Amino acid sequence: MEIIGRNSGQKGKINIDLYFSHTSIDSELELKDKNVIIIDVLRTSTTMITGLANGAKEIIPTESIAAAGLIGRNSEGQALLCGERNGKIIEGFNLGNSVKEYKEENVKNKILVFNSTNGTVAILKAKFSRNCVIASFTNISRVAQFLKELNQDFIICCAGREGRFSLEDTVCGGMLVYLVRSGNPNSYSVSDSATGAEKLYTVYRKDLKKMLHISEHGKYLVSIGFSDDLEECAKVDACNILPVMRNGIIKTTEAFASDPKLTLKKISQGKRTGSE
Repeated sequence: MEIIGRNSGQKGKINIDLYFSHTSIDSELELKDKNVIIIDVLRTSTTMITGLANGAKEIIPTESIAAAGLIGRNSEGQALLCGERNGKIIEGFNLGNSVKEYKEENVKNKILVFNSTNGTVAILKAKFSRNCVIASFTNISRVAQFLKELNQDFIICCAGREGRFSLEDTVCGGMLVYLVRSGNPNSYSVSDSATGAEKLYTVYRKDLKKMLHISEHGKYLVSIGFSDDLEECAKVDACNILPVMRNGIIKTTEAFASDPKLTLKKISQGKRTGSE
């Protein structure tokens, strides 16, 4: 699958920006035609990545529980309703948001209709973006490689927690900035928020698992019985996949490329040649 490329840098450098929470985006139009990376470490991003790595056919993020239910009822048994409220499975849904629920025997060849407190809200903010990629620690190097090859401006959108800063999303965003800039830092123009996230990553890089355990949401998940999920969410590069959203559907790049039913634009992944 080719990836859409667009040149929009300033002064010959690639611009990197980072939002600490999806609430920093007032309208979906703010991200129109932008390259956007969505991060919700605990746990939507990690869970979606795990589900796709274990054979899920596709993921449909929804704006509400009711919207998810409507899609599920019309799926003729092909879809699983997935998601959480306050960390716990939504009543009547098939799966919650625990990474360990998304094993191959549960999700293979299934459509996952997803709704969560912060993660799906952040993803849908990017529905008009040029490229929307789902990232977490579990696929961080694959995402970094994609961004290096894309060689274009990008925005990292941390889902945050209830409209506020979250430690784990920001550290993950900082790790992505660090990996992308590694070896060629002078080619990038980095916003203050992205610089701060990168510096924060250097504080916690030696023990990401500990960082998750001291984070506010990590402590909450432990308190409601999901300490094992923190172990899974801290596994760097456990899944070598790149989930992207197109027309409201999230699949791996390989799955989009091999699906004959989908007509995708021919898109360029070439070198930067200037700004548009």
